Amino acid sequence: MNRILFLISILILLVSCGGPSSKSDDEASNFRMHLRLWPAHHNDHELRDELMDALAQYEGLFDDAWLCMETATIVMDEHRASAENMAIAAAKLRAVGVEPSIQGISIGHSDAFELQSSKFNPTEWGAAKGIFGSQCSGIHCPRQEGFLAYISEAYELYARACTPRVVWIDDDLRLTHHPPARAICYCDDCLAEFNALHGGSWTRETLVAALDAGHGDNPIRHQWIAFSQESLAMVASAIARGVHRGSPDSKVGLQHTGFHRELLEGHDWNPILDSIEVVTGQPATSRPGHGFYNDHAPRGMIEKGYDIARQVHRLNPNIKEIACEIEGYMHWATGKSPHGLCIESMLYLAAGSTQLSYAIICSAAEPMEWYANHYFKALARWRKMYEEYTAFNVGSRLGGVDPYISPNMVMRQSPDFGWITTSGAGDVATSIAPLGIPYAPESDAAVAYVVDAPSAWGIPAQEFEELLSAQGIVFDEASWNVIKTRQLDHLFTPVESPGELGATTCYSGKHGGRAAVIPAFSQSISNAQRLEILRAMDWASNHRLPVIVESMAQALVMPRVDGDGTLRSVMLLNCSISEQMQPTRLRLRGCDLNGKSKLVWHSVGDRDKVLPAEREGGDVVVDIPPLAGWYAGWLSVE
Repeated sequence: MNRILFLISILILLVSCGGPSSKSDDEASNFRMHLRLWPAHHNDHELRDELMDALAQYEGLFDDAWLCMETATIVMDEHRASAENMAIAAAKLRAVGVEPSIQGISIGHSDAFELQSSKFNPTEWGAAKGIFGSQCSGIHCPRQEGFLAYISEAYELYARACTPRVVWIDDDLRLTHHPPARAICYCDDCLAEFNALHGGSWTRETLVAALDAGHGDNPIRHQWIAFSQESLAMVASAIARGVHRGSPDSKVGLQHTGFHRELLEGHDWNPILDSIEVVTGQPATSRPGHGFYNDHAPRGMIEKGYDIARQVHRLNPNIKEIACEIEGYMHWATGKSPHGLCIESMLYLAAGSTQLSYAIICSAAEPMEWYANHYFKALARWRKMYEEYTAFNVGSRLGGVDPYISPNMVMRQSPDFGWITTSGAGDVATSIAPLGIPYAPESDAAVAYVVDAPSAWGIPAQEFEELLSAQGIVFDEASWNVIKTRQLDHLFTPVESPGELGATTCYSGKHGGRAAVIPAFSQSISNAQRLEILRAMDWASNHRLPVIVESMAQALVMPRVDGDGTLRSVMLLNCSISEQMQPTRLRLRGCDLNGKSKLVWHSVGDRDKVLPAEREGGDVVVDIPPLAGWYAGWLSVE
C-alpha cells in the first residue's frame, strides 16, 4: 500500500509541475558524474586510500569511478594481480557511496605510447600493418584469433573480480592514428579475409592504389570501410562476451573520439556499439570526446563541444547514457583550471551529453589534496545546476543551423589520399560560433545548413538538390566559388535580397529552398556585419532560427528544442575575458508565452530569476543579466 501511495504522489507531482510536453513518460534524466582513474589508484594502497578520503570529503560529487585495467602488459598473471587489488578498491568505493566501473585497453595506442611497454607487444599473434606499409610492434591486428581470445579473457577477469556498473572500452579502438601507422590494418591476414569476402586478389599495394584512385562510385572504398568497421566490432564483441561471462548485469560502453574528420573510420561508431548490444542484450553506453587537454586557449572547448554534438547526433537513439569526456592529460595543475572544468562541463551538456566523465587526476602528478581542494571543490559548486539542466532538457536536441558534412564525403575525387579526411569541413563555419551563431551539428532539429569551402567539395550534386528541397543553405564567398568551380550554380536562381541583407546575395532552388551567400566566415567583423550573418541564416531558414543574439556580445548560444521545434532552453556562455557591461538581448522563436508561464534564468552563485519578456509579433524578446568573463548560465522556458 505504501508503494502504491508513493507512486500516486509522484504521478500527481509530475502532472502538476509545468514542463515540456514532448517528454515521453519513460524518459528521465540519467545524469551521473564519473571520475576516471589509472592502475596506480588501486595498486598503490597509499594513493588508493588518499582517493577514498577525497571522495568521502566531497560525498555525492561523483556517482562512478572508473578503475583502470593494466595498460602496459598482456601477461595474464600481471592482470590477475591487478584485478585482486582492483576488487579491494571497488569495495572501498562502494563504502564511500561511489559505484565502481572499469575502463580497459583494446588494440593499443601507438608503438611509442608512454603508458604501454614491450610487454604489451604481441608475440603469439600478429601485429597491425599500416596503410603505407608501416609494421607496428605495439598495435594488435583486430582480427587475430589469439588476440580476441586474450582480450575476452582479460576483461572477464576484471569484470568477475569487481562486478562493475559499466565496463568502458578505451578510445584506441579505432582505425586511424596508431603511429607508426596512419591507418590499420593492411596485414596479410586481413587482406586474405577481405579477398575471401569479396572474391578479390588484392595486395596491400594494389588495394591502397584502388582506394586512392576512386573510380566510378568507388565500391572498393565502401567495401573496405565496412570491412574495417567489422574488424573493430569483432574486438568489441570479444570484450563484451568476456564482460558478460564475468558480470552478466554489467553494461559495456565505448569511449570514442571526434574522428568524424577521419573518413576511413566510417560515418559513425554504431557498428561497434551495435555489436556490444547483441552480446549483452543492453544498449551500449557512449563516451564522446577527443582533445582539448588544457584551457590555455579556452575557446578550444567550443570546437570540442561541437565535435561532441556531432558524435551525439550520430548515435543510435536507444543510447541514453552519454558521458562526455572532460580531459586534462597529463593532469597537471598547469593544464586545466578549476573554473574552466566547470564551464567546459556545462558546454558539453548543452551539446547533448547526459553525463560527465573527468580524466583530471589519472596521472597523480599532483597531490590528491590539491586535486580535491581545487577540482572537486569547484565541480561540487556546479553539480546542482548540471543535474537541473540535464533533467529539464531530457529528450531535447540542439536547435539552429547545421555546419554540414556530407555522409558521402569519403567518395569525393581527391588524389594523393586527400579524400581520407574532411580537410576541415565544418570547422571553418563553426569558427564564428562565438559571435552568437546557434549551431546544431547533424541535429534533426536544424533549420538550415551552413556550407564552408571544405564541405562544398565533398557534397555530391544530387545531394545538393536534396538539401535545397529540405532546408535553406548558407554559403560564404569561398564556398560559393567552389560551387561555381564544380558548375553546380545552375541549381540556384538569383532572387532579390531583403533590405537588411546589403552584403548578402540570395538565391532560390527549383524546389523552393533558399540559399544565402555571405562575405566570409570571419570572427573579425563589426557588430552590423555579425547581425547580417544572423539575419542571412534566419532568412535562409524561413525565419525559423530559434534564437538571435541582438545585442553585441562575444557569446556562445546553444538552444535546445523539442521534436516539434518548441524552444526548451538556451545556454549562454560569455566567451570573452571581460565581464559583460550590459544585458544580452535574445530574440526567441518557438516559445509561446500564452501557453507557457515564464522564462527563468539560472546561474551558479545567484538565485533563479524570472525574467520579463516582450512579445514582438511571433517572437519573444528577453534581456539576459550580464555574465562575468568566461561564465555561463541557462534560460528555461517553463
